[in-house]
Amino acid sequence: MRKLLMAAVAMMLMAVVAAPSAVAQEAEKAAAEKKMEKAEKMEKAEKMSKSRWMKGTMTPPDQEAMDVAYEMTKDEHGMKGWIVAEGMEGEKVKIEMKDLSMGADYVSYNWSPPDDASTVISCNLEKQDDGGYAGDCTDSGEEGRTGQMTIAPMEEMNPGTG
Repeated sequence: MRKLLMAAVAMMLMAVVAAPSAVAQEAEKAAAEKKMEKAEKMEKAEKMSKSRWMKGTMTPPDQEAMDVAYEMTKDEHGMKGWIVAEGMEGEKVKIEMKDLSMGADYVSYNWSPPDDASTVISCNLEKQDDGGYAGDCTDSGEEGRTGQMTIAPMEEMNPGTG
């Protein structure tokens, strides 16, 4: 009888020990699945938000053309862009492209000079035969001065070379 009682106690102990073990295994499995899901989301977001860099030019009114670069990203919130130019003292200046809109045959956006947020420059570029874009940019000032901007065909370039 004593052996039978000890066997029953041993079986109950194993059941109690095994039960949390099964629960723990389910919890580990759920945590692993959640971790994998998070990693997949991060990988997808990283792929979507990778920057593409394009070359281009900016020609302010009554001035010579200067080289610029365009940084473009796309994520779940849409497309974002920046004009990257060299400042007066050789430093890189990054200007946000606001209201960025891009279609099969156009790119339009607004931007403001870094030292004058009250001035808004509106750019409307049309697709060119070579696959790039070119067009006029008009400022919001009383004179409504016009300059030009280009974006080279959508070839990628290395960051910092523009």
